[in-house]
Amino acid sequence: MKRLFKAAIASLFWLSALTARENPFKPVIDATVLPVTSNRVAQKPPFDKKVVQLPSDARVLTSVTIAYQALDGSIQKIGVPIDRAIDWHRPIIISQTPATALSHPKTAAKTKRNDASVYRPLPFLTLRFHAKSVDIVTQDPKIRLFHVVDPFKIVIDFKRKAHFLTRRKKIAKPPFVQVDVGNHQGYYRLVLTLDGPYRYSLIKTDDGYRLRLR
Repeated sequence: MKRLFKAAIASLFWLSALTARENPFKPVIDATVLPVTSNRVAQKPPFDKKVVQLPSDARVLTSVTIAYQALDGSIQKIGVPIDRAIDWHRPIIISQTPATALSHPKTAAKTKRNDASVYRPLPFLTLRFHAKSVDIVTQDPKIRLFHVVDPFKIVIDFKRKAHFLTRRKKIAKPPFVQVDVGNHQGYYRLVLTLDGPYRYSLIKTDDGYRLRLR
């Protein structure tokens, strides 16, 4: 009986020696509060802003994903759904700085008034350029509509017997870059050079046609 009691006492001391910590005053790391990883949190300069230029075929911003290094050194990601139409000419700005003041109302009104640019290459043809469309003012019927690439151009032929030299004009109205009007036998050709590929549609209006881009 005494042998059994001594053996039990010896076992308890042996188990306590295995479970004892080297320093009983050292705090235990709670993995649920601060997981320990092998990643090192590098010291970085403060973030200001980042400007991201979109590709020319971007039309809808579906979401934004931000990858960041957490306090424990692990890499985490968060996704922000957007699902809004965008203009790829305007860059996406990621910033932690305070937003700049809004444009002065007079400046905004002036920009709105100057939204349309008018170009009249011929007495029977007038073009009114807008942000994503152009009004083609003419009484001449359309014969054909097509496009070519590299660079992207929309070509429209109108029926008319006319005699004139080719007109060419640079257009500072993105997405429109250049206008060419050339004379052919029995028709004239309107060529609109764009700054990238677009889907487009041409609809009949009271005073001609409207070309819409998207």
